[in-house]
Amino acid sequence: MRGSASQAETPLVGIAGRMVPIKNHALFLDAAAQIHAQRPDVRFVIIGDGELRADLEQKIDALALRKVVTVTGWISDMAHAYADLDVFALSSINEGTPVTVIEALAAGCPVVATHVGGLPDLLEGGRLGKLVSSGNSHALAESILETLDNPPDPMPGRQAVLSQYGIDRLVSDLSALYRAQLAKKKKARA
Repeated sequence: MRGSASQAETPLVGIAGRMVPIKNHALFLDAAAQIHAQRPDVRFVIIGDGELRADLEQKIDALALRKVVTVTGWISDMAHAYADLDVFALSSINEGTPVTVIEALAAGCPVVATHVGGLPDLLEGGRLGKLVSSGNSHALAESILETLDNPPDPMPGRQAVLSQYGIDRLVSDLSALYRAQLAKKKKARA
């Protein structure tokens, strides 16, 4: 995603997801404009596609961000993308438990997200990432800047999601479910 060695030191902030109203990419772009005004060295990437892509492309131009925002469309190597990002942002109006945040944390990428849906639980009330008010581009921009200036230790987030969502946990949970169902069936026959 960074492209060349000369871009290795350039701060990169990204968002990934379907370009639909509930994901609120426009808020991300408003925050990007505020960040760019303070830190012109920061670059932004939007990963994904969807019904609002043309609108978002127009907003990028309207905010004069074309030189600092890249829209990639869908990419298959998200692990590489998360590894390149200095901050992963999520600007959704509502969410359940977003896989993108789980993946970012597992990759050791700092997260700044809106305080909606399952995100406060997933980010353990802000312990594993910064939470900001939904719809507040200033708070999103400030939290991204703080994260760029003071990157958190990635290990707590990585350990938390691996223990909650890793393959060992999945196997253990499925095994317990099957044992419970078999025990019910055995009990019903008795």
